[in-house]
Amino acid sequence: MKKKILIVDDEKAVRAAMVMALSSFKYEIDVAENGVQAIDCLDKISYDLIITDYSMPEMDGLELIRVICSKYPTLPVLMVTAAEFALDILKDKNVSYFPKPFKVLELKNRVEDILNGIIQTA
Repeated sequence: MKKKILIVDDEKAVRAAMVMALSSFKYEIDVAENGVQAIDCLDKISYDLIITDYSMPEMDGLELIRVICSKYPTLPVLMVTAAEFALDILKDKNVSYFPKPFKVLELKNRVEDILNGIIQTA
């Protein structure tokens, strides 16, 4: 069965790049433009991984992570961001960090490691 991933990013080009990269590796992908849309998706569908940006309108990545940790404490999250200051904030969360800009193969490898339990996010 395909693993389900929700990609949350306000930049259409970034979402499209991640969808293209990860769907080519047989993941089932949904997208959301911000944290509010992501929570709506999470309330309807069970995901294996959330990939989120940090800086987004309406609900940023940190607030989204707070909600996920509260409502879905075992759900792994991969924050993909260029904001280095986010690293300290992410400590003790169910979150792994991946820097922007990224290479497709490196992102795919990180996603696989998280989904296979090689990288523990909790």
